[in-house]
Amino acid sequence: MQIDENWHVNAPWAQLVATTKMPDELFKTTLELTDKIYEDANRDSAGASLAGQIDNEYFISQEKLLESGLMDYFIEMTIKYWGTVLTNGNLWQYLDKKFENGPHGFNYACRVVSAWTVHQFENEYNPIHNHANCKISAVMHLKFPEKAEPARKGHTTSDTDDKSGLDGNLVFTGMGAADEWCTAPVLNCNAATVGMLHLFPSTLGHAVYPFRGKGERRSLSFNADVISKKQVEAIAEQEKIERNFAKDYGHKNAKMGV
Repeated sequence: MQIDENWHVNAPWAQLVATTKMPDELFKTTLELTDKIYEDANRDSAGASLAGQIDNEYFISQEKLLESGLMDYFIEMTIKYWGTVLTNGNLWQYLDKKFENGPHGFNYACRVVSAWTVHQFENEYNPIHNHANCKISAVMHLKFPEKAEPARKGHTTSDTDDKSGLDGNLVFTGMGAADEWCTAPVLNCNAATVGMLHLFPSTLGHAVYPFRGKGERRSLSFNADVISKKQVEAIAEQEKIERNFAKDYGHKNAKMGV
């Protein structure tokens, strides 16, 4: 990947994590949207589909993503991430050889597969896990507990001088630190990353530590897929067929008094 005009870096064995600051207005919109979902008595629980030992996890519908403007932003960031991945090492050439109509033809499109919000409270946590049935995942931090108690042993991390240690942190677990001078086994994301969006390969292991004390740790996550435009067209055609079938079937049933 190109770092500046005369500096290119190749890390073909790395699982890249990209981080970007959300626009302030969109961050505000996201907070308001997740507030409404949390307060909605008819909210759609995502708990059975997720690894988290957390009571309050709720799906966000495609309609809500579109209405809020989040869908466009998510797709834009996913495309940008995918473009970054393709410049990493020889991945572009590798995919060209492995898949018909590979990336060289720009015949790819991104789509959001699912999205959900997580409202984490004291002693809840997310064990190490990854995401299935997608290629790219993302998480944005919306809130961090302000009244969390200090960690029992008061450990601090390299990027913070507070006493919360790793409590409530999102932690990405890599493929190990074979070279202690050049690689690290984990990447920690703490309260300083509120308002930031992290994108990463869906196969990358990650976890969220529990915390003690009052307050809410809130995040929004989504899974995205990268598929060929031919697949997009095929999916659209299949959805059209299914809609027409449902319409015709419902019409016939209504006539029959079912």
